[in-house]
Amino acid sequence: MMPESPPVRGRPKTLNRDHVLQTALMQYWAKGPTDVAIGEICTLTGASKPGIYREFGSDDGLKLATLEVYSTLALQPLFEILQQDQEFEDAQAALIAFTTQDRAALGLPSGCLHVAMRAQSNKLGTMTREKVDQMRQDVLGNYAAWIERAKSRGEFRTDIPTDVAALFYDALNGAAMRMQKEGVPNGVIANVLRLAFRGMQ
Repeated sequence: MMPESPPVRGRPKTLNRDHVLQTALMQYWAKGPTDVAIGEICTLTGASKPGIYREFGSDDGLKLATLEVYSTLALQPLFEILQQDQEFEDAQAALIAFTTQDRAALGLPSGCLHVAMRAQSNKLGTMTREKVDQMRQDVLGNYAAWIERAKSRGEFRTDIPTDVAALFYDALNGAAMRMQKEGVPNGVIANVLRLAFRGMQ
């Protein structure tokens, strides 16, 4: 007969990780990454503070895990647009459509969590800051590769350095996200982006 296993010490794990992450994501995205306390997430999810700390290690760990979820949700579609083999004008149109989609209809907050975290990086923990920086480099790298392909096909001005152009597109995206947060209509934002994009070809 096999001996019985000793009882596991401590409280049983009842925390729903996915529910906590989705709740944290929406709260950070809607209110700002530094304006939501763990206690508020506990209230919304029914999780305990000790449970969240056991699962994520710290507030920094929770923000890091949330940012990884956001990357899949918001950045991956952007990268897919930039990596598609399509004409530059078509890619720009797809970028504008993606940036100005009706967030309310999708049940998503306006703005960009990554842009918000970049703006408040000095208030974030070490792990989250490193992830924010890595994501920005990924964004710039994807813009640069897209621009280089367009240059090779004669669709982009060769007198503009690729790294400068990548920063330009990244800055435009950040500006569009801020305008969205301020309540500027998506149609107006789309026209601003079209006007800005026109000078790149």
